[in-house]
Amino acid sequence: MAQQKKNRFWIILVIIIFAVLIFSTPILRLIGDNLIVKNSLSQSDLITAVSGPEYRINYAAQLYKSGLGTKLFFTGGYSDKNLRYEANWSKYLAMSDGVPEEAIILDDKAINSTYQEAERLKEYIDAHPDQVKTIIVVTDAFHTRRAKWAYQKVLGDKIKILMAPVPYDKTGYTRNWWSSSVSRKMVVEEYFKFTFYIFRYQLTSGSLQKWLAQFDKF
Repeated sequence: MAQQKKNRFWIILVIIIFAVLIFSTPILRLIGDNLIVKNSLSQSDLITAVSGPEYRINYAAQLYKSGLGTKLFFTGGYSDKNLRYEANWSKYLAMSDGVPEEAIILDDKAINSTYQEAERLKEYIDAHPDQVKTIIVVTDAFHTRRAKWAYQKVLGDKIKILMAPVPYDKTGYTRNWWSSSVSRKMVVEEYFKFTFYIFRYQLTSGSLQKWLAQFDKF
C-alpha cells in the first residue's frame, strides 16, 4: 500500500510538471512576443539603426544594399568608453559593408536614449521638408516596440515607420527568451524601460518630468 501511494505521488508530480511546461511555454512566448514589432518592409526614404551593437549597423547596411532605402542615418556622440564618435564608427562600418559615403547621414551630437535618437532624426527631417515620408528603424527584436513608440511619438503620424528587427541568429538573443540569461535580462529590462518611457514622456509634465530626465540612460 505504501509503495502504491509513493508511485501515485510520482505519477501526479510528473503530470503536474508536464502540465506546467505545456501551459507555461505559450504564456512565456507571448510575454516576449509582445515586445516585438516586425513590419513587412518596402521601399523607404531613409533607414536608421538605433545606436548599440554593431550588428544593427551591419543589418541596416544590408537593407540599404537590398534597395530598401536611399539613405542611412546614424547617431551617436563621443564615447569615453570606446574613445570614438559612435556616429562616425557607424559610418565606417557601413562603408566597410559597401555603402557609398554619399548615402550616409550623420548626427554626432551626444545622445543617451532611444528617444533622443528619434529627436535627432526629427531635426534632420524638419530641415529637409518633404524628403522623408517613410523610414525603416533597425534594432533588436525585443527593443522594437519601445523604439516604435518613441519614434512615432516624436515624428508624429505623418511619417510612416517600419520596424526591422535584426534576426536572432545575428544577435545572440533568442525568441525563447526564458531559456537564455541574456535574453531574459533584456526582456525584463525592456518592460521596465517601456514603463519608464510612458511615465517620462506621456503621463508626466512639469517638475516631475524634469526630475525623471535624470534617468534618461536608455
